[in-house]
Amino acid sequence: MSRVVTLPPAGTLLAVTDLHGNLADFHAIVARFRSVMDTPGPRPHLLFCGDLVHGPAIAPQAWPEHLGDCYLDQTPRLLAEARQLQAAYPQQVHFLLGNHEHAHLGGPRLAKFHPDEAAHLERQYPSGGFTPIRRWMAGWPLAAVAPAAGIAFTHAAPHAQISGPGDLDDLALDGYESTPLTDMASSGPLGALLWARTTPVERGFAFLRALHPDCKASAATTATRCTWSGIWLDRRAAPLRLPATACGGSTPTLGRYIASEQSRAQRAR
Repeated sequence: MSRVVTLPPAGTLLAVTDLHGNLADFHAIVARFRSVMDTPGPRPHLLFCGDLVHGPAIAPQAWPEHLGDCYLDQTPRLLAEARQLQAAYPQQVHFLLGNHEHAHLGGPRLAKFHPDEAAHLERQYPSGGFTPIRRWMAGWPLAAVAPAAGIAFTHAAPHAQISGPGDLDDLALDGYESTPLTDMASSGPLGALLWARTTPVERGFAFLRALHPDCKASAATTATRCTWSGIWLDRRAAPLRLPATACGGSTPTLGRYIASEQSRAQRAR
């Protein structure tokens, strides 16, 4: 099982991250994806860069401004619809593992909105009902790469030190239950890709080149550093449109910014 998604050399890519149970935003990005499907040209790809799960549980009157518009956490329904979407477009819809999904797979338990986010979600399913969801998540990749454009996507910063994509394929997801959150980014390639906030430029580029030999130079985009606009990449080899909710790169190689959708669940994080 490969932990790296290799994207085509040209076409349209929609990238979104950290929906955290926001079903309205999920519907918005899926509608955009379907609209692009109706345009001439190569079939588009839709990439979710982790953390579909574990939304807020805050009363409207207490909702903090930094979280954007108030919404109801609908993670179970979002996951059901996401599985259906991938089943309908298995070659075009991709999900990267985030640290919140990892909490269901042997990662450290999180307490952002509940004392144990993973336990809270799993209790919403009947006995054994979450098992198929867990199996599905266990197969999610850790990175995506567009070799012709020289771009990589990860949930956190591309801080992992690897010699090739096979290093990611061999990673075990379990065994991190007792690892302190503050130690996860330094606990090896898996922890780095799910938890690191930053990485030196050269280390990020080294990760990119290790993912694919054709990636000589360019940029990595992550879910942990946010800009509230998409990125237009007009490469002669591979024009890619990225209406992303959170793209961490800001190097000149990324070109000019354009307005696009943003996840209300992700604002100001």
